[in-house]
Amino acid sequence: MSYLLRDYQEQAVIAALSIKKKKNGLLVLPTGTGKSFIIAEIIKRSNKKTVILQPTKEILEQNVAKIKLIGFTDIGIFSASMDEKTIGKATFATIGTIIKYKDKFENFDQIIVDEAHSVNSKGGQYEKFIKSLGKPVIGLTATPFRMRYYMNSFGDGEPVVESRFLTRTRPRIFNIIKHITQVPDMFNQGYLCPVQYDPENDYDSKKVKSNSTGQGYNENSLLRYNESKNIVQKIINTAANSTSNHILIFTQFREESKQIIQKLAELNIKCIEISGKTKKKDREIILSDFTSGSLRYVVNVGVLTVGFDFPGLDHIIIGRPMKSLALFYQICGRGVRAFQDKICRISDLCDNVKRLGEINTYVIEDVSDGKGLWRLKSNKGYLTGVNLINGKDLEQRSMTTQKEKKQVLKGELLIPFGKHNGTKICDVDKGYLEWAIKSFDNGKWKTIFKAELKRRK
Repeated sequence: MSYLLRDYQEQAVIAALSIKKKKNGLLVLPTGTGKSFIIAEIIKRSNKKTVILQPTKEILEQNVAKIKLIGFTDIGIFSASMDEKTIGKATFATIGTIIKYKDKFENFDQIIVDEAHSVNSKGGQYEKFIKSLGKPVIGLTATPFRMRYYMNSFGDGEPVVESRFLTRTRPRIFNIIKHITQVPDMFNQGYLCPVQYDPENDYDSKKVKSNSTGQGYNENSLLRYNESKNIVQKIINTAANSTSNHILIFTQFREESKQIIQKLAELNIKCIEISGKTKKKDREIILSDFTSGSLRYVVNVGVLTVGFDFPGLDHIIIGRPMKSLALFYQICGRGVRAFQDKICRISDLCDNVKRLGEINTYVIEDVSDGKGLWRLKSNKGYLTGVNLINGKDLEQRSMTTQKEKKQVLKGELLIPFGKHNGTKICDVDKGYLEWAIKSFDNGKWKTIFKAELKRRK
């Protein structure tokens, strides 16, 4: 069977074929726009021995199915979860299995990474495998950024939780973004379905304590807050009143999932849970019933966020707040695949849409006049380069910081306070600087005054 690539898919393939060693590149395409076909075409046209890495069995199966559709037959599958370890010209592997057999792939020519946002550039199985082979890497993802938590060393030393593009981390695996298919274009062209949002306005995730990593929420605090906001009952009401054909509910706790199933059963509505505890065979049966329509409701805990490819899904109920921008996008992305005349309803019972915006408005912008400093923006403003704790724009602050540093080095920075307000720092007497260093609590100006004293020497 032949498959005619869409224009944006063709552009992505051409961009991938231009990626060379030591210039590992990313292809950014929205969820539901056919990355599996792009991977297949890259392998076919490059005519290179290729290992394709993916995080799960489900994604591996989807990618293998697509490359078979275009007539490629020299295929290997290297995955313990598939109970197979074969090697072909194109070898599809789960990272957890192949990492133990790196030496078998030393003669391969290139690496393709699906769901490339899974790659941690500082440690982890992907980094270990990629560095061991030393081959060009092509990454594909809808969410080309990762969350990180750190203490800001400039100024007040505040804690920061931000999403940062993979090409802007230090260290980094991917050097450049070679192709971007913008989300709004896919909606406007009809490749993704219309979305109807039902956001909750009575939820404030800032009132929930963060966990020890800063990248999520303290479970006890979140569970208590959800109870105070009657999240379970809101899920019940939303689900019971839905006129959609396939309703997928996202929760963070099995305690909530069990309540949902019980309360829906009291309304003569059958709902089944999928979680990390669900056996593989049971999970396959549940999803088969769900996609066929014999089971209308599924509640899932911590799963089905990536790799669940079901175009018919037409209602997503979100009963958990998220700091992770990628997780929020991936959850919403489960429902946006175009299917007949479908409109996907997204019922956000927490404050995710209020904070992170509507995914059909997501646009990737270069804020550096062609230098590749990418940021993600929605109808709520910039989403990457923002401190998710307090909403401060870290990018703008960073640009101001660089300007200030240059002025400090020349002694030209103006003091914005006190008796020397509006005075260049080079014109301030040494005694005042020494007094301020001993007296000030503000780390930023202590650092600046110390730098001025050093400059004078």
